[in-house]
Amino acid sequence: VAPDSFVLVAGALTELLINFRPVTSGAKDVKVHLVDVETRQLVYALIVAAEAQGPLVTRTFEVELPVGSVANKKISYTNPYQAFRTFSLRSNQSWLVQFTPTRLQMPGGATRPVGMTFDARAATVGIIDVLVFVNDEEDRTEECFRVRVRIYR
Repeated sequence: VAPDSFVLVAGALTELLINFRPVTSGAKDVKVHLVDVETRQLVYALIVAAEAQGPLVTRTFEVELPVGSVANKKISYTNPYQAFRTFSLRSNQSWLVQFTPTRLQMPGGATRPVGMTFDARAATVGIIDVLVFVNDEEDRTEECFRVRVRIYR
Protein backbone atom coordinates (compact mmCIF):
# COMPACT_ATOMS: atom_id res chain seq x y z
CA VAL A 1 0.00 0.00 0.00
CA ALA A 2 1.31 3.44 -0.84
CA PRO A 3 1.87 5.69 0.94
CA ASP A 4 2.88 3.76 4.09
CA SER A 5 1.31 6.38 6.35
CA PHE A 6 -0.94 9.37 5.72
CA VAL A 7 -3.30 11.81 7.44
CA LEU A 8 -7.04 11.29 7.08
CA VAL A 9 -8.99 14.52 6.76
CA ALA A 10 -12.61 14.37 7.95
CA GLY A 11 -15.07 14.39 5.05
CA ALA A 12 -12.32 14.18 2.42
CA LEU A 13 -11.56 11.39 -0.02
CA THR A 14 -8.21 9.65 0.47
CA GLU A 15 -6.94 7.35 -2.26
CA LEU A 16 -4.53 4.50 -1.65
CA LEU A 17 -2.51 2.57 -4.19
CA ILE A 18 -2.69 -1.16 -3.45
CA ASN A 19 -0.13 -3.36 -5.18
CA PHE A 20 -1.21 -7.02 -5.30
CA ARG A 21 1.42 -9.66 -6.15
CA PRO A 22 -0.23 -13.07 -6.23
CA VAL A 23 1.95 -16.17 -6.21
CA THR A 24 -0.76 -18.45 -7.61
CA SER A 25 -3.51 -18.11 -10.20
CA GLY A 26 -7.14 -17.83 -9.18
CA ALA A 27 -9.45 -15.76 -7.00
CA LYS A 28 -8.37 -14.45 -3.62
CA ASP A 29 -9.91 -12.24 -0.95
CA VAL A 30 -7.30 -9.98 0.67
CA LYS A 31 -7.93 -8.27 4.01
CA VAL A 32 -6.79 -4.65 4.25
CA HIS A 33 -6.69 -2.98 7.68
CA LEU A 34 -6.34 0.76 8.22
CA VAL A 35 -4.73 1.30 11.64
CA ASP A 36 -4.14 4.51 13.61
CA VAL A 37 -0.35 4.58 14.12
CA GLU A 38 -0.59 6.53 17.39
CA THR A 39 -3.31 4.51 19.16
CA ARG A 40 -2.76 1.27 17.21
CA GLN A 41 -6.54 0.99 16.90
CA LEU A 42 -8.31 -0.38 13.85
CA VAL A 43 -9.90 2.52 11.95
CA TYR A 44 -11.26 0.67 8.93
CA ALA A 45 -11.19 -2.83 7.48
CA LEU A 46 -12.12 -4.05 4.04
CA ILE A 47 -11.81 -7.09 1.85
CA VAL A 48 -10.41 -6.64 -1.64
CA ALA A 49 -11.47 -9.34 -4.08
CA ALA A 50 -8.78 -10.04 -6.67
CA GLU A 51 -8.35 -12.54 -9.45
CA ALA A 52 -5.01 -13.42 -10.99
CA GLN A 53 -4.19 -15.18 -14.22
CA GLY A 54 -0.91 -16.93 -14.87
CA PRO A 55 1.74 -14.87 -16.67
CA LEU A 56 2.81 -15.38 -20.27
CA VAL A 57 5.94 -17.54 -20.01
CA THR A 58 8.52 -16.70 -22.70
CA ARG A 59 11.28 -19.22 -21.87
CA THR A 60 11.43 -22.46 -19.91
CA PHE A 61 14.43 -24.07 -18.23
CA GLU A 62 14.88 -27.33 -16.33
CA VAL A 63 17.06 -27.93 -13.29
CA GLU A 64 17.63 -31.17 -11.38
CA LEU A 65 18.84 -31.11 -7.77
CA PRO A 66 19.31 -33.75 -5.10
CA VAL A 67 17.37 -33.14 -1.87
CA GLY A 68 19.39 -31.11 0.62
CA SER A 69 21.76 -29.60 -1.95
CA VAL A 70 22.64 -26.09 -3.10
CA ALA A 71 23.46 -25.46 -6.77
CA ASN A 72 24.41 -22.46 -8.87
CA LYS A 73 23.13 -22.07 -12.43
CA LYS A 74 23.38 -19.27 -14.99
CA ILE A 75 21.10 -17.97 -17.68
CA SER A 76 21.55 -14.93 -19.90
CA TYR A 77 19.17 -12.03 -20.30
CA THR A 78 19.15 -9.58 -23.22
CA ASN A 79 17.73 -6.08 -22.97
CA PRO A 80 15.14 -6.12 -25.79
CA TYR A 81 15.18 -2.32 -26.03
CA GLN A 82 17.58 -0.04 -27.88
CA ALA A 83 17.83 2.25 -24.84
CA PHE A 84 19.44 1.76 -21.43
CA ARG A 85 17.08 0.00 -18.98
CA THR A 86 17.14 -1.27 -15.41
CA PHE A 87 15.41 -4.55 -14.63
CA SER A 88 14.77 -6.27 -11.31
CA LEU A 89 14.41 -10.00 -10.77
CA ARG A 90 12.10 -11.83 -8.38
CA SER A 91 10.42 -15.21 -8.21
CA ASN A 92 7.33 -16.85 -6.79
CA GLN A 93 9.56 -19.30 -4.86
CA SER A 94 12.03 -17.00 -3.09
CA TRP A 95 12.73 -19.73 -0.50
CA LEU A 96 14.18 -21.90 -3.28
CA VAL A 97 16.00 -19.52 -5.64
CA GLN A 98 18.05 -16.32 -5.21
CA PHE A 99 19.43 -14.14 -8.01
CA THR A 100 22.84 -12.55 -8.52
CA PRO A 101 22.51 -9.72 -9.29
CA THR A 102 18.93 -8.88 -8.32
CA ARG A 103 19.02 -5.78 -10.55
CA LEU A 104 20.30 -5.57 -14.11
CA GLN A 105 21.41 -2.18 -15.43
CA MET A 106 21.79 -2.73 -19.14
CA PRO A 107 22.59 -0.71 -22.25
CA GLY A 108 20.25 -1.21 -25.19
CA GLY A 109 20.57 -4.66 -26.73
CA ALA A 110 23.14 -5.82 -24.16
CA THR A 111 23.22 -9.37 -22.80
CA ARG A 112 24.13 -10.14 -19.19
CA PRO A 113 24.46 -13.37 -17.21
CA VAL A 114 22.10 -13.92 -14.30
CA GLY A 115 23.22 -16.23 -11.53
CA MET A 116 20.59 -18.35 -9.81
CA THR A 117 21.33 -20.13 -6.53
CA PHE A 118 18.95 -23.00 -5.84
CA ASP A 119 18.80 -24.03 -2.18
CA ALA A 120 17.04 -27.39 -1.88
CA ARG A 121 17.98 -27.95 1.78
CA ALA A 122 14.35 -27.35 2.85
CA ALA A 123 12.79 -29.06 -0.18
CA THR A 124 11.20 -32.46 -0.52
CA VAL A 125 11.27 -34.81 -3.51
CA GLY A 126 9.11 -33.58 -6.37
CA ILE A 127 8.77 -30.97 -9.09
CA ILE A 128 8.50 -27.26 -8.33
CA ASP A 129 7.70 -24.70 -11.01
CA VAL A 130 9.54 -21.46 -10.30
CA LEU A 131 8.35 -18.35 -12.12
CA VAL A 132 11.09 -15.75 -12.66
CA PHE A 133 9.75 -12.24 -13.19
CA VAL A 134 11.87 -9.65 -15.01
CA ASN A 135 10.36 -6.30 -14.04
CA ASP A 136 11.00 -2.77 -15.27
CA GLU A 137 11.80 0.29 -13.12
CA GLU A 138 8.09 0.77 -12.39
CA ASP A 139 7.82 -2.88 -11.26
CA ARG A 140 5.80 -3.97 -14.29
CA THR A 141 6.56 -7.46 -15.56
CA GLU A 142 8.52 -7.30 -18.81
CA GLU A 143 9.11 -11.01 -19.16
CA CYS A 144 8.50 -14.24 -17.26
CA PHE A 145 10.59 -17.42 -17.33
CA ARG A 146 9.65 -20.80 -15.91
CA VAL A 147 12.29 -22.93 -14.24
CA ARG A 148 11.02 -26.45 -13.63
CA VAL A 149 13.04 -27.75 -10.68
CA ARG A 150 13.08 -31.52 -10.18
CA ILE A 151 14.24 -32.49 -6.72
CA TYR A 152 15.31 -36.12 -6.32
CA ARG A 153 16.96 -38.43 -3.77
